[in-house]
Amino acid sequence: MYASHSWLHRRKHTGKLAAGLIALAACFGLGSGTAHADRWEIFDQGEHLFLPEGPIEVGEVVMLPLRPVAERFGYTFTSVTNKEIVLTGKDGRKAVIRLGTKTALLEYEGGAKVQLMAQIPRNFNGAWFIDLALAGAMGGQGHSTVPGTNFIQLRPVSGDAKEQLERQYWFSFKDKGQTVFVNNQGQEQLQTVYTSPLDFGYDDLLPVKKSGYTAGYMNRAGELAIDAPHYQLGLFSEGLAWFKDLVNTENGGVTVRMGYMNRAGKVIIPGIYNRAYDFSDGLAKVTRAGKTYYINHNGQMVIPPIPGLQNSESFSDGLAAVTVRTTAGGKSVLRTGFIDTAGKWAIKPIYESATPFSEGIATATVNGKSGLINTAGKWIVKPQYSGGSTFLGQFRDGHILLTLSGKHDYTQRLVDTKGKIITVPGTGQLTGFGDDIVSYNDTGGYGFKTFAGAVIVKPMYSYMSDFKAGAGKGFIDYNDVYEAHLINKAGKVVWSTGSPASE
Repeated sequence: MYASHSWLHRRKHTGKLAAGLIALAACFGLGSGTAHADRWEIFDQGEHLFLPEGPIEVGEVVMLPLRPVAERFGYTFTSVTNKEIVLTGKDGRKAVIRLGTKTALLEYEGGAKVQLMAQIPRNFNGAWFIDLALAGAMGGQGHSTVPGTNFIQLRPVSGDAKEQLERQYWFSFKDKGQTVFVNNQGQEQLQTVYTSPLDFGYDDLLPVKKSGYTAGYMNRAGELAIDAPHYQLGLFSEGLAWFKDLVNTENGGVTVRMGYMNRAGKVIIPGIYNRAYDFSDGLAKVTRAGKTYYINHNGQMVIPPIPGLQNSESFSDGLAAVTVRTTAGGKSVLRTGFIDTAGKWAIKPIYESATPFSEGIATATVNGKSGLINTAGKWIVKPQYSGGSTFLGQFRDGHILLTLSGKHDYTQRLVDTKGKIITVPGTGQLTGFGDDIVSYNDTGGYGFKTFAGAVIVKPMYSYMSDFKAGAGKGFIDYNDVYEAHLINKAGKVVWSTGSPASE
């Protein structure tokens, strides 16, 4: 949901009430349950909502923070007890959220109705969350998902929703010593002396540097909203972002210390870790004193160090890939499986290797051959690829790259979530994909094609990034000085650097 992480392809390298809300968290498990950020983008009447936390997922149910959603719909908090939260709207509407249950009562002129929730209200990092169905009902129009996207609308926008919502994504470029942010129409949204290699995306805060040093987080107005001069800063996920400091040791050396801050710049979890990763599914992987484990939003250890651990990944789709040393056939071997957010083996460690889940699918290898599995551990594509033939990366936009190795060359194909192989006509070497458009290499340059093989941009670029939010980037190398273009789906350059600019 945050700044873009597109692949790059180079030719050279192929008050009291608030206190009451927080206090109630102790009654219902602050930070408990499974959560997953960065999957959904939430809009209301065409405006992207910059939520202080979330959205999150609990048992595959999307949940939103109550306060900003309620206030947007004109509600104010009337009372908070350990049993319910009562909100009153400007027009006399009332919402009674029954804590610890899956029911809420919505009262309005002419009647009242009971709203059923798929999950009980949860509290994460001091903020109450309600399920998407209740949020939509409080807005008076329900909610909808824009087909083929991760966009959720609380109250819809007229016209082509996807087209309008994608315009709120900001692409990042360097031009004439400044960082320029541009939407997919080529309209410049912001110029700043702060620098970042990341797109602003749909987010409201972006970690930036000034004169080569970390400054803090910039908002979409170009202001330094959080002054945080740490050595490094991460992106926000589930309302928290990691920070990294270099600390002098007693013997004259330097060591790393990492912790987490919230969107107000307040340190929520102190910098005591040697390594810290993004929050997802309500948990973050951390390392301290040589031990790796998972913590919740309070910094409490939820999953202790796993016996025999050799490597582990962050959670995605409610599962984390974990590699342990075990015994097979009387020999000591390394095997990978997946644990759930309670730290239990959901898929036993039987694979020689496996990637984290993405869009409900992971790659896995047994007996030297790789295939695709779902979150139940069942094969979608049976293990059949070995040697130079292998899956690349993870699923994005419903597809993954598959490299097929021949005697003298190799080709790439796309594989969808059902395991169907898709060949892009007239294209052997695919380098990436997004928005149903592939980037490909031919005659030493890179271009764009549709999945059906129609050329959008002939192979003329030195490197490029995949399409996202209706546009893609292309860069032309002039002796290590680059001219940058933003290209739309029709192949038209909608914005470019005024002169070749370092990228």
